[in-house]
Amino acid sequence: HFLMSCVHALENAGIPPLNTNQNIGVIASCGETTYYHAALRSKPPTTLPDKFQMALHHEKDFLATKVAFQLDLKGPAITLQAACGSSLIGIHTAAGMLRNGECDVMLAGGVLVDPDMSEGYKYQSQHIFSRDGNCSPFSKDASGTIGASGVGVVVLKSLDRARADGDRIYAVIEGSAINNDGRSKMSYTSPSVSGQESVIRQALTNAGVRGDQVGYVEA
Repeated sequence: HFLMSCVHALENAGIPPLNTNQNIGVIASCGETTYYHAALRSKPPTTLPDKFQMALHHEKDFLATKVAFQLDLKGPAITLQAACGSSLIGIHTAAGMLRNGECDVMLAGGVLVDPDMSEGYKYQSQHIFSRDGNCSPFSKDASGTIGASGVGVVVLKSLDRARADGDRIYAVIEGSAINNDGRSKMSYTSPSVSGQESVIRQALTNAGVRGDQVGYVEA
């Protein structure tokens, strides 16, 4: 799924895979590979490839380099894992590589395909999952989140290069920032107010944007 999305993203950007002289890199993130574990449970061991081949095709570490191999990408190929923040941290990292001139184009994104999503879950008080199976952010009825499968990839270039190439530009990243709030929060899986405030202030500073110039915030 991630490989197919990389192909679609490049085609949408007017970059033909396997036939380009541009230096293209990829930063990829992947959720738990439950497909791999399901195969181990459902098939006789004699029908499965050896462990080395299974690792090459299913372990997270090989996701980015597998895409680079299939699409003949010569830029940096990095698998980046940071749980829920992986894809956006990948975009932040890719933007820095473009600014540093490490490549001409970067693919960045993530994937989670979980065939077990249909099985549901057992609700537990104070746990991350929702009581009623709904996600209700900023509501008094909010009781947690729910899982989902999905994949997304973006093609990143410097703005000058994108304009020179006549690209269709969907968005411009004015600036970004990352941090970690250490232990200053009520639990390991909860974000802290001070940490959130700090990284937002830094991102605005890096972008040269004032808070009162922001018209839309996605949470």
